[in-house]
Amino acid sequence: LQLLFPMSCAMLQASTPSRQARPATHNYARFISTRARARGFVRTSATASVGNSTPQQQVPASDPLNDLLACPVCFQPVQRGVGKNKAWTCASCALSYPDKGTFAEMVLESNASVDGGAEQGRGTYAEQRILGTTTFERPQVSFAYERGWRQSFSWAGFPGADREYAMASEFLETTPSGPFLDLSCGSGLFTRRFASSGKWSPVVAADFSEAMLGETAERMRAESTSGVKLVRADARRLPFRSASFAAIHAGAAIHCWPQPELCVAEVARTLKPGGMFVGSTFLTPLSRLGQFLGDDSAVAPIEQLAGDQLWGGRGEYKFWTERELRDVCARAGLKDFRCTRDQQFIMFCAVKGDPTV
Repeated sequence: LQLLFPMSCAMLQASTPSRQARPATHNYARFISTRARARGFVRTSATASVGNSTPQQQVPASDPLNDLLACPVCFQPVQRGVGKNKAWTCASCALSYPDKGTFAEMVLESNASVDGGAEQGRGTYAEQRILGTTTFERPQVSFAYERGWRQSFSWAGFPGADREYAMASEFLETTPSGPFLDLSCGSGLFTRRFASSGKWSPVVAADFSEAMLGETAERMRAESTSGVKLVRADARRLPFRSASFAAIHAGAAIHCWPQPELCVAEVARTLKPGGMFVGSTFLTPLSRLGQFLGDDSAVAPIEQLAGDQLWGGRGEYKFWTERELRDVCARAGLKDFRCTRDQQFIMFCAVKGDPTV
């Protein structure tokens, strides 16, 4: 972890108060609040959208998630309960998923029907999780993410959030407006920007980490960001109906995804025909040399020889080559691949084919 995020780890250690002396600062109080919420000890009031004070029982039937969410088992539509029952229930297989107030809990392990209750819904089986997933489930990391962690990506050539958003918007300029998914949204760093653009409606922010969703909700409330729905989701089994989104964004995410080829296939499934996938990630260290030479194929033999051992074969974080990103998009039916590179930073986009065109 320190090899991938050298500055981030130091900042994380600095941002976590010691057990012997924990100052009663405002930021630390927010950290405790976020950690408690992520672990289910604190529940915020259920709202129709983040930043809206309307109680759950007054959520209108036209809630946009009713038109987007699907059961992660059978991909059939789910509907939110009324009255005291706030769970999302699948009419096809009768499975139900709890609503946590701040976000919809739409991952397999949260199925409320296991052992007859939402609190027992996780059961005894648990998937083995890789470092790329577990790191961001920690409340300390969600707290530190926009307080130095994400900014430290500059070592690899990441240009900063404002420039990255501008680059993504340029790629998306010709994409028609409509529902938008910020996948692996983290702290909502880009969710808030896309929501404020006015082009996309609704904007859905999805992440596997409850801590990150809690941080997203707090930051959106602080900035009075509206029009966003939060969903806990597994990128390998997205809880959305097929052809739901006009565009999907995944900033600095695909290197953390378990089974990234399956995740990109899910992105393609949930995109509308003609919809665009935009992502950014880390390239391999040798990509710097390939860019300098103007030909990645010149370093390809070394990549193949050393890549699995040094930067991508251990199931933790994966450093990518441009060719691999092109391949994984093409296998999912995403075409017209384009990208912008700088050092080990790459932002890429690809479009889902439209059979009517």
